[in-house]
Amino acid sequence: MSRKAMILLVLSAGILAAALVFDGVSHRRPANSGQTISQTAVTTQPASQPAEASNLQTDAQTSTPSEAQPAVAPDPNTEATESGQNAATDDASQTQTDADAPAADAQPAPAPIVVPTGTMLTVRLGEDLGSSISATGQSFSATLDQDIVVGGQTVIAAGASVTGKVVSARPAGELAGEANLQLKLTSVKVDDAKLRLATSVRSFGPKIKGKNKVGKFMKGLVKRASGNEREVLLAQQSTYTFTLQQHLEIQ
Repeated sequence: MSRKAMILLVLSAGILAAALVFDGVSHRRPANSGQTISQTAVTTQPASQPAEASNLQTDAQTSTPSEAQPAVAPDPNTEATESGQNAATDDASQTQTDADAPAADAQPAPAPIVVPTGTMLTVRLGEDLGSSISATGQSFSATLDQDIVVGGQTVIAAGASVTGKVVSARPAGELAGEANLQLKLTSVKVDDAKLRLATSVRSFGPKIKGKNKVGKFMKGLVKRASGNEREVLLAQQSTYTFTLQQHLEIQ
């Protein structure tokens, strides 16, 4: 084979090889392009989903409450309960207001009537009292014998019940000395109310005169020996007067 033929053969083989290479490159490029497009589509597809979800979330947030939640019908039982509570509150407020408001018809309490100190109270005994028949500390009954008048007005009428107390009852005896009986008034009943009294103590019985206790005792012995010593006796229905030592208030 000649040198020229060799050269032509080598050139033909090179041209053929170049054609084959070019043809392979041309076929590979479209495939790569398709793969790239597919990858791009796969890659961009998830990105579109958050956008749609974001649009849905935005639409839900911007929607009005009436569109987001359905209207709920009012419960008649709840309305009745609230109405009852409001009525009870109004009644309580009205009651408190009425209690706080001063009574239009309220009248001031009248001032008490004062029976002054030193007033004389005459009573009639309801039972017998005596130095030998009464005991120290016992109570006795009586009735007011005369009206008690203050400022021209009768404040306690005659006949009111009176209670008294035996302060001391000492019978006659050889060593006891002269017989003696001491009384005082403790209460009076006015309009079904028992009012406390503070009166003077009245002493009943003869007094032995002497310069001292020894002299009185010796005179008492002489009197008892002569039989002139007597017991003190206050008969029922007899009257006696006592002096008020503390003022008495009558409502």
